[in-house]
Amino acid sequence: MTVQEVIRELQNIKNYATASALPALDYAIAVLTEKAEADGAEDKND
Repeated sequence: MTVQEVIRELQNIKNYATASALPALDYAIAVLTEKAEADGAEDKND
């Protein structure tokens, strides 16, 4: 599973999560998005 697929699934989970879980999901999505962008930048530098 790629990082993009994980991000997509986490966004889907947000539709069913409780309100108290949303900040954790948002944080996880932000971290994974940042990681995906960093990995993309590294690929371009190789």
